[in-house]
Amino acid sequence: MDVVESVRSSLNRWESGGEAECRSLLATPHSNPADQASNDLLSTVYHTLITSTLLSWQPENTFSFNVLADFIQSVLGNLPSPSTTKSSSAIAFSELLIDLLWAVDVELDDIHADSNATLGNADKVNAVAGEGIDQVAAVTRVARVKQNAEADKQTLARLIQKLVTVGVLDANVCRERLELPLLHASGLIVDEQAFSKKEIRMRTGLFYKQNKFNLLREQSEGYSKLTAELTSSIGPAHSAVDGYPMESLSAIEARARPAWERVVGLIGYFDLDPNRALDIILDVFSVHLATHYSFFLSLLSFSPWAGSLKYSADSMAVESSLDIYRGKDLDEVLKLAEGQAGVSLDPPPPAAMGANKSRVLAQVLGFKFAHYQGTDTTEQTPRSLYLTAALLIREGFITLEDLYPHISPSTDEIADIYEQYQASVESRIVSARVSMLAMAAPLESSGSSSRARQSTQAEQAKPNGPKEAPNQILGLLDALLSIGNLRPAIALLTKYPWMVDAFPELADLLLRILKHSISKLYETTWPSGPDKSSFSKAKARFANTGLVSAPERRVHITLMAPAPPSTSTTTYLFFYPNWTERIPMCSSTEDIVDVIEPLMSFVGIHISRDVNFLSKFLRIGRSHVSSITPVNPETKKPIITTDLEHPTRQFWYKVLRQYLLPALPLVRGNAVCAVEVWNILRQYDVTLRWRLYGELKASAYKSHAELRVRAIQADRESKGILRRLSMQTIDSLAGAVAKLAHSDPCLLFTNAVTQIMAYQNMANCILQALNYVTVMGFDVLLYIVLEALANPKKDRVKDDGVNTSDWLQNLASFTGQLYRRYSADLTPMIRYIVHQLQNGQTSELVVLQEVIRHMTGISPLPNMTDSQVIAMAGGPYLRIEAISSVARGARLEPGDMTLKGPQRLGRALTESQLARPLLIQVAQQRQKCVYQPPTPNAPLKSLASLYDTCHGVLLQYIELLVSPTVVPLADYASKILPPLVELHRVYGIPAPICMHMIRPILSSKLLEAALTANNKERIASEEAEKRLKAALTAKRDPSTTTPRVGSPVVGDTVTLGEHSQGSAPLQGEDVVMNGTETSQPTALQNPWQPELYERFDEIKSIAPPSAMEIIGPGFYLTFWQMSTYDIAPPLAKYEEETANLRALSRQEDSKYISADRSSDRTKRLSASQHRSKRDRYNSFANLLAQESKDQVTAMGYTKKRMAKEKQHWFVHNPKGATLAAALVEHCFHPRALISPMDADFCSQIIKVMHSLGTPGFSTLNTYDKLLSDHIKTVIFSCTEYEAQNYGRFLLGILTDLYKWHQDEQLFSSDNRSKGTRVSVLPGFMYRFSNKTVVAAEDLVVWPTFRTLVRKWHRKLLKCVIDGIETGEYMHVYNSLVVLKEVLPIFPCAAVLDSAGSTIQHTVDRFLEKEKRGDLRIFGNSYAAGLKKRESFWAPPTKSKVRIIWPECYAPY
Repeated sequence: MDVVESVRSSLNRWESGGEAECRSLLATPHSNPADQASNDLLSTVYHTLITSTLLSWQPENTFSFNVLADFIQSVLGNLPSPSTTKSSSAIAFSELLIDLLWAVDVELDDIHADSNATLGNADKVNAVAGEGIDQVAAVTRVARVKQNAEADKQTLARLIQKLVTVGVLDANVCRERLELPLLHASGLIVDEQAFSKKEIRMRTGLFYKQNKFNLLREQSEGYSKLTAELTSSIGPAHSAVDGYPMESLSAIEARARPAWERVVGLIGYFDLDPNRALDIILDVFSVHLATHYSFFLSLLSFSPWAGSLKYSADSMAVESSLDIYRGKDLDEVLKLAEGQAGVSLDPPPPAAMGANKSRVLAQVLGFKFAHYQGTDTTEQTPRSLYLTAALLIREGFITLEDLYPHISPSTDEIADIYEQYQASVESRIVSARVSMLAMAAPLESSGSSSRARQSTQAEQAKPNGPKEAPNQILGLLDALLSIGNLRPAIALLTKYPWMVDAFPELADLLLRILKHSISKLYETTWPSGPDKSSFSKAKARFANTGLVSAPERRVHITLMAPAPPSTSTTTYLFFYPNWTERIPMCSSTEDIVDVIEPLMSFVGIHISRDVNFLSKFLRIGRSHVSSITPVNPETKKPIITTDLEHPTRQFWYKVLRQYLLPALPLVRGNAVCAVEVWNILRQYDVTLRWRLYGELKASAYKSHAELRVRAIQADRESKGILRRLSMQTIDSLAGAVAKLAHSDPCLLFTNAVTQIMAYQNMANCILQALNYVTVMGFDVLLYIVLEALANPKKDRVKDDGVNTSDWLQNLASFTGQLYRRYSADLTPMIRYIVHQLQNGQTSELVVLQEVIRHMTGISPLPNMTDSQVIAMAGGPYLRIEAISSVARGARLEPGDMTLKGPQRLGRALTESQLARPLLIQVAQQRQKCVYQPPTPNAPLKSLASLYDTCHGVLLQYIELLVSPTVVPLADYASKILPPLVELHRVYGIPAPICMHMIRPILSSKLLEAALTANNKERIASEEAEKRLKAALTAKRDPSTTTPRVGSPVVGDTVTLGEHSQGSAPLQGEDVVMNGTETSQPTALQNPWQPELYERFDEIKSIAPPSAMEIIGPGFYLTFWQMSTYDIAPPLAKYEEETANLRALSRQEDSKYISADRSSDRTKRLSASQHRSKRDRYNSFANLLAQESKDQVTAMGYTKKRMAKEKQHWFVHNPKGATLAAALVEHCFHPRALISPMDADFCSQIIKVMHSLGTPGFSTLNTYDKLLSDHIKTVIFSCTEYEAQNYGRFLLGILTDLYKWHQDEQLFSSDNRSKGTRVSVLPGFMYRFSNKTVVAAEDLVVWPTFRTLVRKWHRKLLKCVIDGIETGEYMHVYNSLVVLKEVLPIFPCAAVLDSAGSTIQHTVDRFLEKEKRGDLRIFGNSYAAGLKKRESFWAPPTKSKVRIIWPECYAPY
């Protein structure tokens, strides 16, 4: 509610509680009327109360002035006050009330004058009357207003009379401030006319009459004696060690008192002008200020101009409370600090202050300042005069208000100084933008212009105008801060806050105060180490005469503050050591909020000028924030949250935002400050940190004049460094880059990222130059990188809609290299990618792809060579050596071993708990990307390329997660991969990808089971060998009484070995999984592996119902669980890699021996590096050898398992054609398109199932379904990468068919089981049935099989020819891709003699009319490859028929 309305409401019910409400409203402001808010409230309330007693304001309820006077008296009586004297609050309120009464009296005079004027002017009466009102009534109303005003003046006079009578008002103050008629009416003066005449005479004598002194009677001897008396009485100088007086205060006062008496005697004897005598005293004071200020202060204390400031000895001994400053504003804090220094907090009232005498001293001092303001005065105002004035203000001799009118500049002139400062800033900005070389004058050909140059310099030396007024406000402010007199200094800074920016030396003084304020707190928080003062002392030196000790430094008392730094011979000491007395000291970190931050607000970004203070302040802040940050009990790391509700975190975040980060650009190249700022920043979440970086980059540089200048300078410096940066200049410019990164990381890295996006070759140079950048620098760099990546205005793809934009590719590559080389925080980048994928931005996958590729060496699968594809069928260590040996394998450089890129990436994914969301998002984007084109109306090739990118990154990411050196498989299974049912139903991931994700977990469990079974078999074999030896020993030694032990059947082991070579078990023979002769009944009832059987329910939930109905969960899970690793490990690749590593090891061993025995010290130092490489090669070679053995074991275990499970795969007896169609639809085709390794596996598993004689499986129907007319549809629906995989799959199938087509004996042997009991395999039955015994007559004969192969070649030929002839892009391109993949085996003249010529003719016709560049290039490439193999597909001549074997490779 409004205050006026509240008071009026209280008046309406004054007797029924209104008086109490009004009293409670006034209680708080009455206790501190000097406060501005309290003063405003008191003025409003009492003005309302006074006007309620008067008729002119037409109050709702009349209020007696007697009641008001009694109310005021009772309110003041209830306030606490000294028993003898009137309190300062009562005196202040009395003055306030007198001012209010005067204001009301003036208003009444105005009302009375207006009414008189209206009554004397008929026009005004008519104006008042208006329409509808009689003129007589208007005159009556105006007359009533006049009468009310006259009555109100009498009421006001009686109110004043009563308030003076009860002691509320001071009669003298009333006579000083109220008007004469009101004073006469209230009885304060008897004769108004006489009093008016007396006042006129006093004012004339005070302001217009000059004091008359008989200058002829004055004698100059008196002034000389005065000067001599002062200089002879000053006593010994202050100590040159610490600046304190050599005598006690009582001794100085004992000498000053008689000196002052003698001065008074000289003034009287020689009839000297007192003002001039005071002027001489001040002159002598300022001259001896540095060494005798204490004497002159004591001398003046005995003068009529004695200071009003009183010291209390008791207050100096009181211990300050820890929270004494808690919740106080700056003025209250400074008052409390003065109270702790012994200064009285309640000065006497103005009437007892001798205000006129202090004003005289201020006028004399102001006259001295005015002397230096004259236009004919060439001297500058001496610093000693400023310090003298500051000391007099500090000791209470004068006030700032008394001296301020006498110093320059005026209000208008000081506004001009501010405009000059702004103009200088603009000129600095302009000069910073212009190159200094461009500003240079042209070279002179001769020295003839020297005279002209001299004249120009002379013209510049001439003054251009009248002398500018000296900035004495600045000098006085500097002096006040120098001696620690904060309250008047803060008053000036509050009025002119820009002076700290225009004159940075003021910031140095404020920082000096701040440094002292936190000194005790810093020593408590960060105790100093051992004393290192000896480092600052000069050491003895050797000379011709021997050891010469260094000269002692002499102490020089100086008026400069802060004191200049010491030299080798001189130590400078500020003359006034008591400047620290009234500075508030911080005793706890909470005092930073109430003491340091308000003072720091005046310094602003200029805290950068004192690095010592800045470092201490930052360390205190680091401890303060750390004390309230929770710590994880397990990892011992702080728990970082985005919460800013805690006051401490909120306060330091504000300090970072307003002071620390904006000040950092002005701290040139100081890594310590950058690290200390980061120590506070890192305790905030990355979103809060990057919010600060964004504000610093976007607006902070524009918020301050110095930052605007620095922004231009830093921008020029950064562009100049980047312009000169190259691989040859890295060493010389790395330091400059680091220095700029310490102070201006936002500007430097913004320009650097811009260069990286534009030029691909800049990334490596910039990375090499970041060797000395701090952690904070990398944090800012990541922010700039992510800001550039998230820029919505940049196109993600090129105009063709297929390829990634150059800027995005360059930036993604730089990001990956950055993370590999430096230990920057990966979590923000991973979180950004997850969020972008969540928003459908699939283009950010290129960033993830590059990060994985550079940090781990795992490349996307479309970029792998055939050799790498073969190696990918091996174990983890072979895959590492095949695709990333340099990044994390045996060939990793010793210097790069410390980078630990794969481990850092894996740790970041698991600790941030983003591995699972990222996996799900990438898999979902693979499904959704075709429905979210990068551009409207994107062509099919663009969507296909996008799908391939998503698919490749998914496979790359899965390969990363299942790498044991990156993420332990146990963590992948428990923390990253969701359950299969959740993965499929909740997240919508298709079953093939779900099985691809879970395959490493299942394979690991089965490998563990295989090794366990192999270990049991080995133990059983050893036990059998022992029993056999014991039995043979017993036979040779008849005397032995050991009972006969039956020997084991040795042939059992051989049988297992035969089964491991791929043979089917004999009919009626049980396959023993653990190598023993007995079989458990449970194995007969449940033939499935426990590790797989427990997944059957999940498989039934994610697989299509038709697949479960026809194929069944047993085979479906076995098919998707196995890989080429299980059926045909790349043993040759293992041997090749092992041999390569052994050869490298021998080379390094020879280098190690040579270096170790070398006489060259440099070579000997490199011996350890060669030894480390040799040991690493040997270690990886041993790992590969062991892994190869494990794979052989796993392969044997898998074949035995398959031989056992095959009887139960299709036990429900589906039709051969139906089963073949289901297998092609749900197993072979989906998996063959995933990767080249899966394509090889699918082509091999068909042959493995055929060689096992799988009941219910028709190999012939399967091949017929695979090589049917649907090939054209499959080719069209594929992307380029899928078409490559599909072509590789067809290549494997056609290779097997070609071998059987060309060799009848091989065809016959591959249709018979191998082992002790030969049987016919059912795969090639012409009329397929589920009978248990298959005869040779049931199989298709070899000529018929050759006819079938020819039919399949014709269908494949027709499909690719039709695809090319359609002219549609995807048909043509994918058909050419498939043809290129199967080129080693198709076309083949031995199978279909017309295929080659038909394809050649079709391709030639296509190339004749094709205008699309990429298709034409690809078609020419295939045509060239087809031409090279013409001997293989060209029809043979009739005169000579020969069989040509293709030069194709088998994937296994």
